[in-house]
Amino acid sequence: MTMGDWSKIARFAALAAILIISPVATGQSGHADKVYRIGFIAFGPRPVGTVITSPLEAFRKTLREYGYVEGENLILDQRWAEAHLDRLPSLAAEILQFNPDIIVASGASAVRAAMRETQEIPIVIAGAPDPVGEGLVQSLAQPGANVTGVSTLPGREVEGKRLQLLQQTIPGITRVGVILDSTSRLDPALLESAASALGLTLLFSAETESPDEFRDTFEGMIKDHAEAVYAPETPVNVRQRKLLVELALEHRLPAMYASREYVEAGGLMSYGPNFSELFSRAAIYTDKILKGAYPSELPVEQPLHLEFVINQKTADQIGINIPTKILMQAVEIIE
Repeated sequence: MTMGDWSKIARFAALAAILIISPVATGQSGHADKVYRIGFIAFGPRPVGTVITSPLEAFRKTLREYGYVEGENLILDQRWAEAHLDRLPSLAAEILQFNPDIIVASGASAVRAAMRETQEIPIVIAGAPDPVGEGLVQSLAQPGANVTGVSTLPGREVEGKRLQLLQQTIPGITRVGVILDSTSRLDPALLESAASALGLTLLFSAETESPDEFRDTFEGMIKDHAEAVYAPETPVNVRQRKLLVELALEHRLPAMYASREYVEAGGLMSYGPNFSELFSRAAIYTDKILKGAYPSELPVEQPLHLEFVINQKTADQIGINIPTKILMQAVEIIE
């Protein structure tokens, strides 16, 4: 073999080594020489304390798995409305000042606020009910503009399932108090229809905002012989999450909630999407778009499943013996 042949072999080996360690070979092309800016805006409260599962951390974790590391090639600018709808427009405007490559928005109201600020920057939904009905996208299959992502599952079936699980947990109940206020986009008629099919009578709360009004509501439900409580995910309920849980415990009322955060705070049970999973999927959408995919061509994804979570400690505290067949349906039992 001539010296020229050895030279060619050496050059080929060097090229192969470069390909093996290069970002292109690992699917992380461009991460090393660009700092990505992600604007994050959420309707709900910023996670605090010892939350068992943090959707935001799930989002970060998945981004790291795809090669985006804060402090190296990623800046994540966060804005939280703390369940105050009136804060969203200014927060969305602040996000735009950050000049993000992409915006991730949690909650339909947060998505709408971002959409009002830009029709060009890609927006990824990290959990929003009925994005078609809310006017966020043209269709699930073909979003049509700069918005796509992961939705939640609203509707009669989900509301009906929550009421059914509550009924099965407390056999024989007929009267359920519902904490619903005017800030909710949930149609009371939908709840009434679901309850009627189960033979339940719903006792809707009056307009409730302040702690004193919440206390009056619970006392009124007790006087009306409510045997259980359902608290949909409304802006007011999110802001008063801790108080809601405390009042249900104080009055020894079994309660169903729309998300596991209430159960982690001491609520009895919840049925709804796993927001950590939704945020993780939103991170995958973010990666695809940052790598060149168009939001209009990425179908909106729906949750693969809904999770039923029970707080056994709370059940013991209020004297509820949850049937075994109900416990077996739970994906998690918090002791």
